[in-house]
Amino acid sequence: MYIRKSPEGIEVVAVWVDDLLFFASNESLMNKMKLKLKSIFDIRDLGELAKIVGIKIERDCVKGMIMISQKQYIESILQKEGLMDAHPVAVPMDLDIQLQPSEGEAQDKSNNFASLVRLLMYLAMAVTRPDIVYAVFSLVSYMVNPSMSHWVAAKQVL
Repeated sequence: MYIRKSPEGIEVVAVWVDDLLFFASNESLMNKMKLKLKSIFDIRDLGELAKIVGIKIERDCVKGMIMISQKQYIESILQKEGLMDAHPVAVPMDLDIQLQPSEGEAQDKSNNFASLVRLLMYLAMAVTRPDIVYAVFSLVSYMVNPSMSHWVAAKQVL
């Protein structure tokens, strides 16, 4: 992220691999920033941001609101895990559940549990689902040798 403050306002360029997001205090400053960067680099203006790294972005200028969502990403996880008919819960992890390490040999040799937890970690870290952070990071330490109770807890997060 690159930030520049000037008497005209604030300019921000956020970089994600080969995508750039421009933010500015006002439209005039935004246009100047785009023109300057276009004179240096070969860039295309794709218009107002609608989606980046799987996060859908909607703006309501009248209300002064920005909404972010990963509904499509969440639905793809539900589909993959066969949970499209699952019922939503108010709390992503039952606080009475005491997760314990598995005894003996790893039950999940394919490491599907670890894959699911990584998908959930992305949701938790991408700021669209801060409500699942505790639950997801409670599951991380069981990625190597999960038991059935760990699977149940992970699927409750969704």
